[in-house]
Amino acid sequence: MSQVHPRQHPAWYGAVMGTGAVALALDGQAAAWPAAWLNWFAVGALLAASVLAVVLLPRYTRRLGDRIRLAEELADPARGALLATLPAGLLVLAAAWGRVGPTLVPAGAALAVDGLLLVVGTGLAVAVGVGWSTAILRAGAGLEGVNGGWVIPPVMNLLVPLALAPLVAAVPATAPGLVLVGLAFYGIGVVLFLAMLTLLVARLALRPPPPAAMAPTLWIPLAPAGMVGLALLRLQQAAAEASVPGAGTATAGVVVSAMGLGFGLWWAVVAGLELRQVRAAGGPPVHPGWWGFVFPIGAMTLATTAVGEVTDIAAVRVLGTVATVLLLAVWALVLVRTLRLPSPPAVAPPTPPVPPPTPPVPSQPTTSEESR
Repeated sequence: MSQVHPRQHPAWYGAVMGTGAVALALDGQAAAWPAAWLNWFAVGALLAASVLAVVLLPRYTRRLGDRIRLAEELADPARGALLATLPAGLLVLAAAWGRVGPTLVPAGAALAVDGLLLVVGTGLAVAVGVGWSTAILRAGAGLEGVNGGWVIPPVMNLLVPLALAPLVAAVPATAPGLVLVGLAFYGIGVVLFLAMLTLLVARLALRPPPPAAMAPTLWIPLAPAGMVGLALLRLQQAAAEASVPGAGTATAGVVVSAMGLGFGLWWAVVAGLELRQVRAAGGPPVHPGWWGFVFPIGAMTLATTAVGEVTDIAAVRVLGTVATVLLLAVWALVLVRTLRLPSPPAVAPPTPPVPPPTPPVPSQPTTSEESR
């Protein structure tokens, strides 16, 4: 990844994911304590994530101009899975508009934005997921090519029910069908996460450590660890609010959330020890993949806050607040590092072609008569 110029890096939409997670985390803290003034900071983060989504989108749409090169990038074990940050970022933004948007605009308008981003993000998630899986299977990447970035495609699917939850609660007439769709994508995400996690553990156990440039991907499994419970919990809450038959209580969501948080904390220790060794050897080079540090912390933060909200355990609520502060600190650090990334090299204007020299005109021979 170090040979890829930052402008061409496929993980730029990780900035949208991380900033959207900040908006959701601040909104959750505003409801947890309660502190209405935090809602406006959440709105600020939502607007920042929306601007980033617009500004960064051309870096992905340009790839469509060269389908051969795009296919090669999808088949690259180090880069292909990172393209999934595009649909994942759109789905995080959809969820943020569904929950935070009503503070800024009328609820109907916020839900319309949520629905639009949800449709586009889900369509891209299916396309990128199938395209990446097919490309990797055909490329025959060995175990050495497996990295934490391979967990991002499962995360895309876990984000669908999270973005659906506000629409389920707001439109009871369509809630049963939307819940089934959300559970279908939830199943895809869970099964793929377990498969990718198995490959990642095998790669770390049986092969040398990944290169320093890929070190940030070791942190990414925290994202599905938080999302696996949060997505189910929010979907259950929305289904109960819409009186969907069989929705029941949020008990299952709390159980799965607690299990995911336990695994996430365990993985954070393991990944932290690996990252410490990388740092001792000089540290990973700064590139847009550093945003892989932000959203995983955001996912764990959101899951902790949601569990504290449902169980009303003071210690869990405080832990959610501490995690939110940590999320803001990491987000600010990565943002500063990103702003310091080098600009693309200046392209010199093309030099006008130099015309070929005019060949000399041969002199005409003189006759003896002319010489006389």
